[in-house]
Amino acid sequence: MDAQKVKKPKKSKKYEPVEIPMPDVEAEKAMMDHSPLYAEEPNMDFGLQPTGNGAHGLDVSHYQGNINWTEVAKDEHATYVYIKATEGKNLIDNKYQYNFNQAKKAGIMTGSYHFYRPNVSSKVQLDNMLSVVDVKRQDLIPMIDVEVGPKGMSAETFCQNLENFLEMVTEAFGKRPIIYTGRNFYNKYFSDGRFKHYKLMIAFYSSEEPVLYNDADYVIWQYTPSGSAKGIRGDVDKSRFHGRHSLRDIMFR
Repeated sequence: MDAQKVKKPKKSKKYEPVEIPMPDVEAEKAMMDHSPLYAEEPNMDFGLQPTGNGAHGLDVSHYQGNINWTEVAKDEHATYVYIKATEGKNLIDNKYQYNFNQAKKAGIMTGSYHFYRPNVSSKVQLDNMLSVVDVKRQDLIPMIDVEVGPKGMSAETFCQNLENFLEMVTEAFGKRPIIYTGRNFYNKYFSDGRFKHYKLMIAFYSSEEPVLYNDADYVIWQYTPSGSAKGIRGDVDKSRFHGRHSLRDIMFR
């Protein structure tokens, strides 16, 4: 998944969490292969294609440029796709509408995701998400990308704010969203069972499937940020279903 640089928000309203600085996106991407949030082996081959019975899928954003979705649909590792829609307060991915419409037209099971910013109020983020995501057109339950930690606030406040946002998304869509996060991030902030009612997509770039604290279950394993797919130039995030899980677990209807 990815984040975009944004303008520094205006002074927080009284209901908003403490403001934190936005991360340097380019620096984050340069360091991603060595990030403890995702990878256990810093020098491993992230191009590895794991074997297994679980269907494979992709997640994309404007970083993939112009995608040929007719070709993507021919790729056996493109059973489903999550497409970035929005981020934080007011960022809208400028490839979202094209990617979403063309992926559906090509016959790929398609869903949308929002990149969560801890320093922005739940209502503002939900309004941003709903400004472009058409609930009625989703094939997959929505995804919330949670990978920015609680800088400037307590872990408890961070989790309370996130829980509030997830509840609002659930009400708006009529379905609980799936949470995307890294293995270490989950173990650090979410292992107390607070979010046990939400399905998980876990990023962990290793040849071995991730194991979560207390053996918590997850639906999808994102195994590489540098995969390849027909119709896409350059790297793309790839994932597959974990264990007994399948596409039916994330279907919107």
